[in-house]
Amino acid sequence: MPAPSDRDRPAASSAGGGPRVRRREPAALAALLVGAMPTVEPVAFAAAVGGREDVDVALVHDSESGVWIVMAPRSAEAGARVDAETEAVRLLAGVLPFDVPRPRADVALPEGGRAIVFPAPRGRPVDLVRLAASPGVCRSVGRSLAALHDVTTAVVERAGVPVHDAGEVRGIRLGELDRAAATGQVPPVLLERWESLLDDTSVWDFSPTVVHGDLVAERLVVTGEEVTAVLDWDELQVADPAQDLAWLAVGAEPETVDEVLQAYRASRHGSVDGDLLRRAVLHGEMALVRWLLHGVQTDDAMVQEDARGMLEQLAGWVEAENDARRSAEERAARQSARQAELAAQDAAALDAADRAADADAETRDAADSEVGARDTASPGSETGTTSPQPEPPTRTGSSAATNAQIDERSTGPR
Repeated sequence: MPAPSDRDRPAASSAGGGPRVRRREPAALAALLVGAMPTVEPVAFAAAVGGREDVDVALVHDSESGVWIVMAPRSAEAGARVDAETEAVRLLAGVLPFDVPRPRADVALPEGGRAIVFPAPRGRPVDLVRLAASPGVCRSVGRSLAALHDVTTAVVERAGVPVHDAGEVRGIRLGELDRAAATGQVPPVLLERWESLLDDTSVWDFSPTVVHGDLVAERLVVTGEEVTAVLDWDELQVADPAQDLAWLAVGAEPETVDEVLQAYRASRHGSVDGDLLRRAVLHGEMALVRWLLHGVQTDDAMVQEDARGMLEQLAGWVEAENDARRSAEERAARQSARQAELAAQDAAALDAADRAADADAETRDAADSEVGARDTASPGSETGTTSPQPEPPTRTGSSAATNAQIDERSTGPR
């Protein structure tokens, strides 16, 4: 589910900062462009998609097919943030393989501060729906994010961007979760899901990196299959690298996420922790919480209703996912039990066969012993000599007479 951008909520430090002017129309920003660059002739203008809470942004087309981005803060505090962002991005420009917005001109604003003009990069924004059919773009996105996250944090820290360690990032999300739970508008299944991940401190053992901080598909500009520019750096900070993957983790197909992460891991010079994707999903899902809290903070019923609808939809998906996982676990348990039963039957059969074999062996041994005993009982068996033959019986009585007659017949008259 594509989540609302953090740009759709007020910046954490937007309260206060002096008086603000009313929102400027795109035509007024086109006039500021002419004030900054008198030779440019605007022919069309429109508010930029995903404008900021306290900075007016417009795209202005000129008569020579040029496209310009005009930014005008509405408060002194917003102006200070734009200046810091501009300086930090200028420092990044020399170390990234893609283009970033570079100021071309500026003009003073009547109420104080200045409007800044940037040339819009050539190319087209990434289409999240079609990203699955563009493996080359996926790999370029992965390489581009790796290059950003490998930038030495000191590069942007000099410009005064926010710096959060792992514990602080986790603390920010815990605070959002507590405030969201207090509204009573978040389904319990989501609160349990997020609390479980936030309570597992091992998931939050990561090395902070430079991050864009508010990345979504349309802020990545591609030419052909290469990322050539990244826009809108107002949330630039040192924090969790998973934040820059949140839009992808909750909005893209699993195959697309795998393609991007494979290129990302292969390109990173620094280590990539094993829980990167789990945190990216959390950051992406909790963007709905930030949208809800924005509605509560501004007492905007429509925003709250919109947030509740998306939260309920996400809860339905999570419950279906949980049901599927439980079913799979039950099937696996049944299969394991059946395999254990078959293994026990096989073991019993083998044991019975072994016992039968042992019994046969004992029977053969007993038979052999009996034969040996009979042989031992026979005369001469102990000395190995032949038994003496019995002498012929002595002729006596009638037997002697008969024998005499036989002898007489055999010899004839004498």
